[in-house]
Parts: sequence; C-alpha cells; structure tokens
Amino acid sequence: MTLRIAYLGPPGTFTFQAAGQIWNQSEDLLPSTTVPEIVDRVRWGDCDFGVVPVENTVEGIVTASLDQLVFGTGDVVVLREISVRTTFDVYRAAGASGAPTGIASHPHGLAQCTRYVNASGLPSRVFPSTAAAVEAAAADPGLLAIAAPELAGRYAVSLVDSGVEDHPGVFTRFACLGSRRRQADVPPAAEELSWKTLLALTPATRPGTLADVCVQFSDQGVNILSLTSRPLPGFAGAYVFVLALADSRTSAGVARAVNGLLYTGVRVKFLGSFLSDHLLRPARPDRPLSAPTGSFGLTDLPEVGSVFPGR
Repeated sequence: MTLRIAYLGPPGTFTFQAAGQIWNQSEDLLPSTTVPEIVDRVRWGDCDFGVVPVENTVEGIVTASLDQLVFGTGDVVVLREISVRTTFDVYRAAGASGAPTGIASHPHGLAQCTRYVNASGLPSRVFPSTAAAVEAAAADPGLLAIAAPELAGRYAVSLVDSGVEDHPGVFTRFACLGSRRRQADVPPAAEELSWKTLLALTPATRPGTLADVCVQFSDQGVNILSLTSRPLPGFAGAYVFVLALADSRTSAGVARAVNGLLYTGVRVKFLGSFLSDHLLRPARPDRPLSAPTGSFGLTDLPEVGSVFPGR
C-alpha cells in the first residue's frame, strides 16, 4: 500500500528533500502549508506520516514544530530524525533583465543570508517556504528568490548566485512524525545511527528545580544533549522544559530517571524515541569550540568580580 507523507511544500523545499531521503519516490509526498496542518493530517489519519523541521544549526529550534509536540494531544510523536545540509542559491525569472526590485525567501532563508540580503539593498519579501518564493520569482521578473539548490529545473528561473548563506556548513534537522505504533513502518536507516529520546517536563517552580531534573539523568549516566524551555500557556513565569537524551526509551537509565522525576512531582510527556544522525553528521568540530564574544574564563577573574561582586 502506498504511504501518504505530508511535508512543508511545495516541491523543492528542504523539507521535501528530507522526506525524499527517508522514503522513495513510490510514496505519495503531499505538500502542506503549515506545521499545524501537517500534524493534523497525521493525527486524523489523512496522512500516514509527516515531516517537519525541528532545529537549524544557526537559527536554533523551530518553535512551531516543537510546540505542536509539546502542547498537542500526545498521539503524534517523533519516529525518526534526519539532517539536511542547508545551503542557499539565488534565482530570478528566466530571461529577466534590468535591475531587480525585491528579494524573497522563507524567514529562515532571509535570516541565514543576511549579508547577501543587506548588500543587495533590496526590500525583502517573506514567503511560507523557499520554494514558494522561487515560484513567485518565476512570475515576477523583478524578484530575486533565495532557496535550496537545483530549483532551476523545477521552475522557470535561472541561477543568479550560489552559496549565499552567512555560515557555510549549516544543517537543519527534520523529524518524521507519526503514531508511536507506526515506528516499525518507517524505512530503516541506510547508515548506523544513534538513539535519541525527547521528553517534555513540567516541574514545580522553585529554586533548584532545573538542577534537580538534570541530576536525575546524570545519576543514571544518561547524557542530556539539549535543553529547551517553552512558556507554559496561562501561567506567567512558568515553563515546560524539553530535554533531548542520547539514549533510547527502553534503556534502564532513562526509565529510572523518569521514575525519579515522577516521585519529585515532575509531569513527564513522551515526545518520541527514535534513530537520529545527530552524533554523526555534521562532523565533530576539528578545533576547540569558541564561546560567544564577551564570555568569561578562569583568566578573567578580576572582571568576573566586577560583574558578580558577591562571590
């Protein structure tokens, strides 16, 4: 039976590329316009699976996707994760002449190509996807579009410039969403990947709460890959913490940590346990990590004392 896969369309988007890396062309890839639409199509059975962006190595977490998981009904979870290299080219309507009058892309595309956009001096236009921007440029000779490579073959546009992103080597992670009982229906990975588990935790608001949460996992030898906070709707100053763990939900360490959290009054929501390439691609840095400019180190103790006089 042919599967129905919802993705952020139209064809040619980075999400389309991610879906194509998981499923072959024999499946029906169905374009959607928003992340909530994709989740709803999966939840109500219109589609078997959905593919959405979850994190970019420059722009960070895609909150529209994360919030659908955290604050949704819980019947749609992450079943697989895949990374796609994010590089941007510039297109214009085929045969267009004269000075361009505008530049367009998805908000993340514009944000990741700030230097190019600013240097152009053109007013920017926002579109729901990079491919939609190219589609608009094909119909408007004055419009430049920033989008994924190789779109000139899909639309009546010509390549103007390539590799215009501010930071080369950027990746975007995409999640395959579906019902937990459908995990076995997701195609096996072509390479050895690592397990990852995603949890949303709602603790009581008190001093040391977050530290106590982290200790539960460190005591069980479970590595926390990332921790993200999302405001809890209706409760000013309260947050839900989303943890990505480098382990499977079936591991004894994860189970013991979750039990420990429950005994301390933390509410735990399961968002998925899945194979991910997060430890294999992109490659580990070949140089020491650089902290943001202005960060303190041990050699800056005098300056630290001026900022934190109570130490």
